[in-house]
Amino acid sequence: MPPVEFLFDYASPFSFLANETLAARLPDAEIAYRPVYLRGMDAFAKGIPYGPAKLAWVINDLRRCAAECGIEMRIPATFPVNGLYALRGAIAAQRAGRFAAYHDAVFRATWQMGRDISHKESLVALATELGFPEAAAAVDDPSIKDELRANTEDAIRRGVFGVPTFFAHGPSGAEMFWGHDRMHQVAKLIVS
Repeated sequence: MPPVEFLFDYASPFSFLANETLAARLPDAEIAYRPVYLRGMDAFAKGIPYGPAKLAWVINDLRRCAAECGIEMRIPATFPVNGLYALRGAIAAQRAGRFAAYHDAVFRATWQMGRDISHKESLVALATELGFPEAAAAVDDPSIKDELRANTEDAIRRGVFGVPTFFAHGPSGAEMFWGHDRMHQVAKLIVS
């Protein structure tokens, strides 16, 4: 069975919820983590595509979802978050074999501790605290920029319009699932 692809951006609070519940909701699945840049998608290219009323509703819904999952969550002071440098750091961490520790720590720093990851300096400081100072050079590496761009363009070609998105393979091929609240459907597909 091919791995379940998990497309995420550290800027997405719903990607954070998916990541925090991944092991419990998809315990037997092999996961292929795919960093994609949410702001590279049309709807998010200029920031949050919601007006004030919908944004207030989304934040309240996010809090309800986190509580339902039993996850502590805090909306960062810098919101919306720009995940660009953290995503580049993720690709560098994947290449260096240090992804697992980096990935969870960046999500938690952003969505539980309210750390600012939107700026290169803040992300480099966080990566250094995590024992991954190589991120400082990596976030400007042209090949890493190209890989993130390619991941995002590939996601868009495949019909992705937001994150978290999952691609899972069942008896009739690959299917796309959007949202942290669709992981039960992913689980059902991969065991059928």
